[in-house]
Amino acid sequence: MGYYYGDKNYVLDSAMIDDKGNFHYAGDSVLSGGLYFLFLSDKKLLLEFIIDKEQRFTIHTDTANLIKDIKVEGSPENEAFYKYQDYSATMYSKLQKLQDSAKKPAQKTAFKLRIDSLNTAMRKYKENFIKAHPDYFLSEVFKAAEDIDVPDAPILPNGRKDSTFAYRYYKAHFFDNITFSDDKLVHTPQPVFFTHIKEYFSRLTFPTPDSINAAADYILSKVHNSPDMFKFLVVYITNTYANSNIMGMDAVYVHMVKTYYTPKLATWVNASQLEKMRENADQLDPILIGKRAPSMVMPDTANIMTSLDSVKTRYTVVCFWDYDCGMCQQEMPKLIKWYDSAKVDGMIDVYAVETNINDIGKWKSYIKKHNLDWINVSNTFRTSNYSHEYDVVSTPIIYVLDEDKKIIAKKIDVKDLNGILKADMKMKSEKN
Repeated sequence: MGYYYGDKNYVLDSAMIDDKGNFHYAGDSVLSGGLYFLFLSDKKLLLEFIIDKEQRFTIHTDTANLIKDIKVEGSPENEAFYKYQDYSATMYSKLQKLQDSAKKPAQKTAFKLRIDSLNTAMRKYKENFIKAHPDYFLSEVFKAAEDIDVPDAPILPNGRKDSTFAYRYYKAHFFDNITFSDDKLVHTPQPVFFTHIKEYFSRLTFPTPDSINAAADYILSKVHNSPDMFKFLVVYITNTYANSNIMGMDAVYVHMVKTYYTPKLATWVNASQLEKMRENADQLDPILIGKRAPSMVMPDTANIMTSLDSVKTRYTVVCFWDYDCGMCQQEMPKLIKWYDSAKVDGMIDVYAVETNINDIGKWKSYIKKHNLDWINVSNTFRTSNYSHEYDVVSTPIIYVLDEDKKIIAKKIDVKDLNGILKADMKMKSEKN
């Protein structure tokens, strides 16, 4: 016996079938509402059923003809569910036969009216069901699966149709049929609920942290007295963007943790884990894209204290590296080659922080051997807490700062530098 949760399936319990084909599940607590399923031992889906207000019921059927032979005792909603499944299977079979018959264009035209008629009958069935059983969970499922009908775009003063109307209307009404106050929707197959959430973020929300944060707040503002729904959405959004490969999405993680991971709201997280998450968010907050990079002052190879703020070029590439790091030995030659080809007076400089202070002699030898004619510093005097302030947990790590020392890129590869600088130059020239 299993249940759906967002985009995943989980096993809840198991039972042995006796020699008469009977099996029994029992528990001492109320099950969360939603759509559950049975699997046979060979992982073959046997049956879906609804758990809601009725938690004690019996289902009799025959594996030779599951739905047609089914009988339910103690759950009128499941009776209605199986009647719908039987009806849906019959209508789908008719549709399939019509579509298989319509091989040529002429046949497709001839069968179109019949196909439309079957689709209309299906919609009418669901509409009548919702009217007859407004309190059934199945009615919520039917409504959630309804498409948003977008009206014709209005005519603008210039006589043309508003080309952005369809998108704006669709997005504004996207959740009209979703009841965010019903925890049971979380426990449904993907197309019913989860697909809506995923589409809203991936297709209807501009892929920037500010837009995603606004979308998250908008959706979560719809959740009232639905702890499972709230938990699912908060965890899904937080984890999605915490693990994103898109640069800058840690801003979404920071926003979610600071806004929703509080003792009052995130009741599913224990106190120690909550504290770690909030500490992590506090650490990441100062180094989000667009914020001014933390100051650093460290000695160079001549032990002269050199600050990051003293670099006056238009762009500063900050590189945390280790002369004894295998990955650094692969990447540093690439950075040297890029710098030699890209440097222009007053345009670019590199502030390279050596993270390994065990053997300063080896560091200086590497600089001399490879002619690193940029700013080379190390934390020899331990004057900086850069590893915490810049979240340096491995090497090499590259940040890109503009002339105001604001972070425009971070934790990137050398191959991305040219594209990032060109994009920033273009954006700033368009603003001017």
